[in-house]
Amino acid sequence: MDCAYQSFADNGIAYKKQISDYENLLIDEKILIDNSGQSYRQLLMDIADEEEFDKVPSKFFVVELQKIEKPNSEEAQKCKEIIVKDSAKYDMTKLKGFEHVIDKGQYSGNFQPASIAKGLLKVLTEKDLELDFYKLRTFLLFSIIDTNSGMNKQLSDFESDQTEVDLTKALRITLDDKNQIFVNEKKVSLDDLKKLVREYESELKSESVILWKTDRATMYRNYIDVQNAIVGEIQYLRNKLAIEKYKTEFDKLTDEQQSEIKNIYPKRIIE
Repeated sequence: MDCAYQSFADNGIAYKKQISDYENLLIDEKILIDNSGQSYRQLLMDIADEEEFDKVPSKFFVVELQKIEKPNSEEAQKCKEIIVKDSAKYDMTKLKGFEHVIDKGQYSGNFQPASIAKGLLKVLTEKDLELDFYKLRTFLLFSIIDTNSGMNKQLSDFESDQTEVDLTKALRITLDDKNQIFVNEKKVSLDDLKKLVREYESELKSESVILWKTDRATMYRNYIDVQNAIVGEIQYLRNKLAIEKYKTEFDKLTDEQQSEIKNIYPKRIIE
């Protein structure tokens, strides 16, 4: 993870703090016992033993990550190459095994917590889960696992029983079977997607609606990248408005203040 930290302008100080803060959040909310690899593995075992796992964290790491400065893209890519070569710490069979578990769930449409957790328990040991690299991937699971509380529903503030939604102005995002991203039928990069989502939400505000369509053959890592881009840009705008209007971050606002900003920048995503 050293190279990952070094890809940030501050050498990963803010990134490390985000990891530590989120880990403490999971401990405070009784999702983790402590920060040990044993605790992370126990979490996976708890999920695997239950038909429905309802311990949903109050915050998602992918959203919290949007609050810090992004890493240098070139340095981040170099880091990925280093990690691939660094088999001493990151056994590539484990990395491939991890991705296989997630991709298998994506292909089958079975994103139930127990199924994914059982697969990960076959791949990752307590020692593996002492590494930030795998802890981060455990954090990311909370963004995609479908729980009893309806984690995927939390992607959107839209309620299905609302009478009318004007789709004529909707931003249509598609992730096809080749993991290509399209916005309103035009092929775009992930960076382009982020820019387009931010511009769209900034312009339409309360009238915004995002229609997101994915193919069953879409790979997990691409699915989560697009999901993070959409949710992250909306959260960025909410946080920006909170600071401009109330001089504090969105998460620190009162319920009434948060509701006001959510009405301006709704997270209305229909998948």
